[in-house]
Amino acid sequence: MIVIFNGPPGSGKDEATSYFCDRGFRHLSFKHILYEETCKYFQVTKAWFMDGYHDRDQKEEPKSALKGMSRREAMIHVSENVIKPNHGPAYFGEQVASVMEPDQNYAISDGGFVEELRPIIQKVGEQGIRLVQLVREGCSYSTDSRRYFNGDLMYEYAAGFTKDFDDQYVLPERFNIVTFRIYNNGSLEAFHQNLSDVYGVIKQHG
Repeated sequence: MIVIFNGPPGSGKDEATSYFCDRGFRHLSFKHILYEETCKYFQVTKAWFMDGYHDRDQKEEPKSALKGMSRREAMIHVSENVIKPNHGPAYFGEQVASVMEPDQNYAISDGGFVEELRPIIQKVGEQGIRLVQLVREGCSYSTDSRRYFNGDLMYEYAAGFTKDFDDQYVLPERFNIVTFRIYNNGSLEAFHQNLSDVYGVIKQHG
C-alpha cells in the first residue's frame, strides 16, 4: 500500500509520515530526489545544503556556491529549468516509482503534483494508493505550487476544530483513490489518534 500525505507547508506531513514509518512503512519523498539533483548540479555537499535548508533564515539567503540563489531558489531552478525540460515533468514520480518493491508499504511525505502521482498510479494502480489530506488553520497553498489531489473522500477526522475546506487549492483532475482528510488543529496527541484511526482503516480494509 502507498500512503501519500497531501497538504500545504506546516500541516503535519512529516509528523504523519514518521508515525506511519514507525509502524513499518518506508519513507519516500519526491523532494529528496530534488535535494540530490540540486547538490549534484551546483557541486555542493548534501550535508552543507541540508544544514542550511532546515534553517529558515539560511534557506532564503543567497549563496555564492549556488550562483547567487538561495537554497529554495536553487531547488526551483534545478526542478523547473534543468530536470523537467530535459527529463520531463514526471521525472521525480518516475524515480520514486522505480525504487518501490512489491508487497512493501510506503509513506510518501510530499504529494501535490499530478505529474508525480501518475507514475505511482502506473506502478501500483489507483486501488493501491491512499491519499491523506491534511488541513491546518493558518496553513495554505498560497505560497506553494503544490495542491490538494482530488480523490474520493471517504473518511474525515478532526484533531481539534474543523474549518472550511478551501477547494480553490484542489486540482481539477479527479482520481478514483480512497481519500482521508484530517483537520490537524489540536494537540499532537489528538493528531496521533487521528493517524491511528487512519492506519487502522488502512490495515483492516486496505
